[in-house]
Amino acid sequence: MASSPSSIAPEMGERTAFEYMRPIGPRTLCVVTPSERRIWDTSPEFPVRARRAYTGGFSRKCQSYAERFYRGHWCILDPCNGFMWPDEVIRSPHDRCLYRPETQPLTADQLREHSIRRKLDDFDAIIALGGMRFILLMEEVFPGKRVRAPLAGIGGIGEMMKALDDAIGTGRRL
Repeated sequence: MASSPSSIAPEMGERTAFEYMRPIGPRTLCVVTPSERRIWDTSPEFPVRARRAYTGGFSRKCQSYAERFYRGHWCILDPCNGFMWPDEVIRSPHDRCLYRPETQPLTADQLREHSIRRKLDDFDAIIALGGMRFILLMEEVFPGKRVRAPLAGIGGIGEMMKALDDAIGTGRRL
């Protein structure tokens, strides 16, 4: 008696239906730097979606770039909650900063574990949108992954924001 294709378990080496739904080719994740300025510094609004939490100009500009070029494939690195998709909710305020150890941000090891739990290590390439310390952190968190840093070598935050504005305006990725 012949079985229908859907009732046959995949043989070793065969693909499952889920694997066929995965995109072919490199999958890219854009990770955006947070800012020290956060909405809860000036507003009691809580809970808040991650995309609205960080109010610093540079972080906002990076988010705009990510939304323009990596829609659906970008996240924000929250120093307390880890990698968060833009519409995920931050439930309580915190004062952690990635670059101030005294605020007890998540460590690179903790972020690496978090990225594995969130299946971010399934992405083939990582776009690190931030300054040099952020880029180095992403390289540490995603060992063995291709980490691309389009803002590296551009200059200070002002020059990086201008480059982001130009890219958004022209529709050309950095």
